[in-house]
Amino acid sequence: MKLHFWGVRGFYPVASATTQQFGGNTAAIEIQSASGARLLVDLGTGAIPFGRSLMTQEFGRGQGHLSVLLTHTHLDHTAGLPFFVPAFVPGNRIDIYGAASVLSLRGVLDDLFDSHVCPVNSIENLAATLTVSDVCDRRFTVGEFSVSQLCVPHGHGSGAAWRVRADGRDVVLMTGIDHPNGSILRRAAEFARDADLLLHDCTWKAPNELKLRWGGSTLAQALQMAKAAQVGRLCLTHHAPGCDDEAIRAMLAEAQRVSDVAVCAAAEGDECPV
Repeated sequence: MKLHFWGVRGFYPVASATTQQFGGNTAAIEIQSASGARLLVDLGTGAIPFGRSLMTQEFGRGQGHLSVLLTHTHLDHTAGLPFFVPAFVPGNRIDIYGAASVLSLRGVLDDLFDSHVCPVNSIENLAATLTVSDVCDRRFTVGEFSVSQLCVPHGHGSGAAWRVRADGRDVVLMTGIDHPNGSILRRAAEFARDADLLLHDCTWKAPNELKLRWGGSTLAQALQMAKAAQVGRLCLTHHAPGCDDEAIRAMLAEAQRVSDVAVCAAAEGDECPV
């Protein structure tokens, strides 16, 4: 199993000469098994180039089937859906799984297509078959992948942590999670226990006013989670748009200096074995 990072930013995309190393698209991570089966985690702006890449394959012929796991419904994790080209090809099928707090997930996604903000004017007008499933604290199978989900707090609503198993390996994705009172969410640590790879929100170097308003985790919390869950490796992601390449490199160097767990930082375009 391996990951391909199509987008690793949080909140909104960035583009400048100082963000070239880690990239500027928002959250979209492809998971691929050894046989080539794939999942997509999140539909941020990174999903747009991912969708274009699929068009050279069966999706371009209207014969594609993709499952998508949403960590939460903020725009940095959903804004790519109205521009996801395979969704406009008849015959393709896209299955989306996630949780949207007290609202239906389909209703939240349909708001992305409101006629005031999107010319498609309703999710019903997509040519592909699109299914949306509300799931919380569930285990299920998607093709070759065994998937578990844990509902977690994020911002003023909720998010989902995902655990995906294939080829005898486990990856846990916590790219939208808030921890209480500066500590870590213990049930999330149990959820990630002994995973081969943990992707964890590392938006903030330290708590600040934006963290209180926008949600997200700190570097210290990501490191605490990796240690408490006894994971094999930690990958820092959901980089703040205000953090340029130099700032992310500095956070990574600090993490590597103090962590007992091997640490890397997600960079757009990179592939990461699990």
